[in-house]
Order: sequence, then C-alpha cells, then structure tokens
Amino acid sequence: MGAPPTPAPTAGPVMVQLAGPVPSRDAAQVKWDRLAKELPSELGGRAPIIAEVADHGHTVWRVRTSGFADGAAANSFCDRVRIAGTSCTVIE
Repeated sequence: MGAPPTPAPTAGPVMVQLAGPVPSRDAAQVKWDRLAKELPSELGGRAPIIAEVADHGHTVWRVRTSGFADGAAANSFCDRVRIAGTSCTVIE
C-alpha cells in the first residue's frame, strides 16, 4: 500500500531545512537535485531555496524549501523525509 499522498505545496510561510550544510552553492544545488530524485513524492512541485549562512565564521550553504501553511504541516513533511533517511528541520 504506499505512503499517503503528499498535499500539493501551498504558499504558506513556514520553511524546512533539508540535510546538513554544504560548502558551496553548486554543492547545495547538487544535494537538492539528488534529494528531489530520491524523494519525488515529498519534493515534487517544491522549489529549492539555497541559503547562504554564516556558521562559526565560515560561509556554508543550506538546502531549504517552503510553502507550508503552518508548523504542523511542516512537521508532518519532515516526519516523512526523516523516514526516508534525510534530516529535516522546521524553520518558522
């Protein structure tokens, strides 16, 4: 029986961060592309947000996506992503 269908993305204000930081914008895009292939039902229809972040004096890049109506919707999404083996953090 497979996983329940994922609701289509909305224009909600809540964002999630996927996986850990990477050292460049290109590496972040590669990570998004890999995750989109591995998690098509979760990431299909979602756009990547590649965020430049200062972390302990270094610049790193984080892979995020948005469109969640509220924290509950984002947490539900993250639960499914974590089951697939990828870290996911809600950013409200």
